[in-house]
Amino acid sequence: MFTLARLIPLAAIVAITAGCAQTPVRSDAAAAAPGATSPAKPAPKLAGTQWKLKELKGKKIVRKAPEQREVTLLLAEGRASGHSGCNQMMGGYTSDGVSTLAFGQLAGTMMMCQPQDMDLERELLTTLGEVNGYRYADQELLLLKDGVPVARYEALTVK
Repeated sequence: MFTLARLIPLAAIVAITAGCAQTPVRSDAAAAAPGATSPAKPAPKLAGTQWKLKELKGKKIVRKAPEQREVTLLLAEGRASGHSGCNQMMGGYTSDGVSTLAFGQLAGTMMMCQPQDMDLERELLTTLGEVNGYRYADQELLLLKDGVPVARYEALTVK
């Protein structure tokens, strides 16, 4: 028969053993499944980010500094601005902040440039006039015409 004097030490041994057998608390990073990656970094915001053109209508855009400036786009408070390959450009835009984007008439300075830069500028301005939406692919901004990507930009700076 068990007496109270025998049960108290037995209970203490069980409690100590159970405490030692507990799994230590892990941090969130350690708790992740093996091979899991960290959550994706959110894409930069459409407005207030300086974007650099990487692809236009399926063609990669490679600029050679210093004679060729990067083709850029900045959207802020309904105003679009940037460099279009040859000249500075500016104009208006509208967006619902979710998926629609449309550019108004874009104007530019009237400098003469190399023929390939003028061709790029002409194609870019025509393409921007056809844009009716956007979406993100990782950290890149895709400008869309009827759901099809027509321009791909990467973020340069976020304001």
